[in-house]
Amino acid sequence: MAEQPFSRRRALGLGFSTAGAALLAGLAGCGAPTSPPGVGSATTAEFTARLDVPAPLETRQLTVGFVPITCAAPLVNAAALGVFAQYGLDVTLRRYTGWAELWTAYVAGELDATQMLAPMPLAIHYGFASGQRDTRVPLVTNTDGNSITVSRELHGEIAGPQDFAGLRLGLPFDYSMHNLLTRDYLAGAGIDPTADVDLRIMRPADMVSALSVGEIDAFCLPDQFSQRAVAEEVGVIHTSTAEIWAGHPCCCFSVAEDFATSHPTTYTALVSALVDAALWTDAQDNRAASAELLSPAGRLNTPQPVLDAVLTGDYQDGTGRRRRDPDRIGFQPYPHQSFGVWILDHLQQRGLTGSARFATAQQRELAVDEVFDPDTSRPLVAALDGNIEEAA
Repeated sequence: MAEQPFSRRRALGLGFSTAGAALLAGLAGCGAPTSPPGVGSATTAEFTARLDVPAPLETRQLTVGFVPITCAAPLVNAAALGVFAQYGLDVTLRRYTGWAELWTAYVAGELDATQMLAPMPLAIHYGFASGQRDTRVPLVTNTDGNSITVSRELHGEIAGPQDFAGLRLGLPFDYSMHNLLTRDYLAGAGIDPTADVDLRIMRPADMVSALSVGEIDAFCLPDQFSQRAVAEEVGVIHTSTAEIWAGHPCCCFSVAEDFATSHPTTYTALVSALVDAALWTDAQDNRAASAELLSPAGRLNTPQPVLDAVLTGDYQDGTGRRRRDPDRIGFQPYPHQSFGVWILDHLQQRGLTGSARFATAQQRELAVDEVFDPDTSRPLVAALDGNIEEAA
């Protein structure tokens, strides 16, 4: 049975559980989206722009959306470190509590650019679900950095994907890598992810609380939530999504085509600033400073030790075992075509492309090439010795 694509009704009916303790609600913010206080405030970390600053800019003013998860680190760090300003930009970061709100705001034209879950720009550009807006993807904001976490009570009963049959598993959005990777993980063990598992779309900020009270049995989310579940002794990290696909994209940076076309120099400056910030964030020497930058209210509003564990890869998994994985999350920003082709193929397999069909590999590649914009980012990433080669 084909899955039902995202719609406004699903957003209201499934995407926004009101459950969750005040502590976790605060993690993702509350109320209407706002410009986060303190995002541009002083910090002990210092930054100097490393790329040429294009000029003259058609406009300095931009409104950019984000959801407060570790995947947004390049955007939040760019504001906190003054990177945007060094590239001549006056960026208002607008913080959203969930993906459906951000989707709606972007399609309505309230944002010039935004962080998105990696499958979202293809869905929005091609109108797979509710709303359409022509979109470019010059960057991914992060790779890996997610886990499937199970409740402590069930940990001993779940050895592999075959043991998820009959369980309730939380996911952040239909058009997410978490959804596609989890379904792949289950299907690889002969589990029908639609018929055999109760997959529930919920706000990320609600899921640790939902796990603690038995509303769900597991979730697949960015690692700040897995680490919160471990810290609060309600969850155990079962597997990282990197063990399903090493180096997979998670979130990306999307820019409205109308904005990029009307403001080409500003667009280049924006991409330059984020390439610079992403590769600064990716450097291991900057991971601890990045955790400090991201932690405050108005940014990710997450305890710094939790972010340290995610960004440095030195963490507890909930079983009493300490793990060390410096590549737990990456911030190499180049938008490989293969990322988009995989996403488009799996969206189609899961019935999430609406009436659109991409029958051949060439059709999928052409569809991705219309949205992904490596031509803008390639020279910028290469100039800072970032990775532009496809993984072996």
